[in-house]
Amino acid sequence: MGARADAMQRAAQAWHLRVLGRTWAEIAEAVGFANDANAIRAVRRFVGKLPEPDVDETRTVWRERMEHLWGIAARDAEAGRPGAIRAGVAVAQRASALDGLDAPARYEITPAESQLEQLVQQMLARSGHVQVEEPEVLELEVLAVDDAGERG
Repeated sequence: MGARADAMQRAAQAWHLRVLGRTWAEIAEAVGFANDANAIRAVRRFVGKLPEPDVDETRTVWRERMEHLWGIAARDAEAGRPGAIRAGVAVAQRASALDGLDAPARYEITPAESQLEQLVQQMLARSGHVQVEEPEVLELEVLAVDDAGERG
């Protein structure tokens, strides 16, 4: 295998370990780089930038990690170890949030009428539209009219 192919393989292995949650220092040691900066540089050199991890793969990795942690927390809870239940609840909460099992959080923001009017005016000003002036309030007198159309 040529030097370039070996460097590419090491960079790919380094990124794979990063996706799995290893630190750059751990990656440098595992893959054979002198230090963490060299591991980062190797990945950037062959990819162009640090790639974004694949979301589905990352979820799968985190599911497996949480399953592992859940087993530890359950054993610790059965053994009566302090903090085990709290740890188990934390793992369960993160797992349910990861897969969207929690009810979605809903926030309602109800600004005061004056704040809403101010916001609308700011948005209109930024968009270049003419600001809407408040309509003039007309005071009218209501007069009763009989069936013949005569004012009463």
